[in-house]
Amino acid sequence: MQWLYNAVKIVFVLVLLPGCSNKVEPRKPITNSSSSTIEQSIEDNKKRYAAEEKAIEKILETIDTTRTYQRSANGFYYTFIRKDSTNGDFPKFGDRVTFEYDAVALNGDTIYTKEELSPITKSLDQEYGIFRGMRASLKLMKTGDEMIVYFPSYAAYGYYGDNNRIGANTPFKSRVKLLGINLEEK
Repeated sequence: MQWLYNAVKIVFVLVLLPGCSNKVEPRKPITNSSSSTIEQSIEDNKKRYAAEEKAIEKILETIDTTRTYQRSANGFYYTFIRKDSTNGDFPKFGDRVTFEYDAVALNGDTIYTKEELSPITKSLDQEYGIFRGMRASLKLMKTGDEMIVYFPSYAAYGYYGDNNRIGANTPFKSRVKLLGINLEEK
């Protein structure tokens, strides 16, 4: 019986010994992205944004010709319906703003009515829930001002949409009214 025990030990050592001498190289991580994929995505986004801006500009030239629109540095187009240059200050970082707005697709279909969305009170640039274009448009207004804004998707809800009625890469028109500003205490 002892000889069987010794034979098992020898076989065990012979099996393990070659495995210990081999160096195993660690696996490299698998990456599926490449610079060509990223570059293609960038080109696709540029084309999408150019098409959105062209669609908005066509609407402004053919359908909404009674008003003069300006293009903001943030990419949206806006015009004032009501503007009071004497009514207080412009909101800035940290001020609590109360506003109302709606969302209408470029084809005229209502996405949200102002009653569904408004009123909203948020700290400007400090709270989640105000998309980039809206923050920038509110900074152009004083209390009581009202404007029509055409938001391309990159200035609105972008690639993800609002996870409800505004889909991915959806530009829309909005009527925005600044109801009040509570200036941040310094």
